[in-house]
Amino acid sequence: MKPIRFGSAVLLSAALGSLSLPALAQQQTISGRDNGFSYTYLQGGYEVGDIANPEADVDALFFEGSYAFDPNLFLRGGVNFYDGELDGRFSPDVDGERIHLGLGFNTLLQENLDLVVTGDVVRVRADVDGGRSDSETGYALGAGLRHRTTDKIELSGGAFHEDVEDSDTGLYGQALYKLQPQVDLGARVAVGGDTGTFGLFGRYNF
Repeated sequence: MKPIRFGSAVLLSAALGSLSLPALAQQQTISGRDNGFSYTYLQGGYEVGDIANPEADVDALFFEGSYAFDPNLFLRGGVNFYDGELDGRFSPDVDGERIHLGLGFNTLLQENLDLVVTGDVVRVRADVDGGRSDSETGYALGAGLRHRTTDKIELSGGAFHEDVEDSDTGLYGQALYKLQPQVDLGARVAVGGDTGTFGLFGRYNF
């Protein structure tokens, strides 16, 4: 996973730049309108790769949700159940879960383009071969853009920073394809100093 991180980061940076250019060209926001993005949904999927907290190479099942209680604010949360190997000399097996709960803010920048900022409290538990168990609590922050590229496709991407046991900073990207009016198929990637993950998921929008 590590050899492709720098290439992935360059591609994500280029994608973010292409999304932000229309917003920079149009300096005014569009008042009294919204882009109709759904911030109330449930989703679940499968993710593989390297994670930072704990530093491990894992496979994970994840279930997440979001609830918009205001046009510009939403609650979000989720859980990852992971299984894999710790990074290090002996690479012991590890399993556990990562739970996050937080708040998100979204605002319209221009037609078909939203700014999205999130902040989560994160709790991680890890059980390592040999009977050792550990848990840590920290936080994760994110900021990026969400763009309706076509009637069927949404693209989003931005930057993240998290500090649970160790800190990590990087870029993320996500694509959604609308299978039905309320059902999306998604793919996402995250690339950081100690992170390199790829996931596929399904989403149901309310």
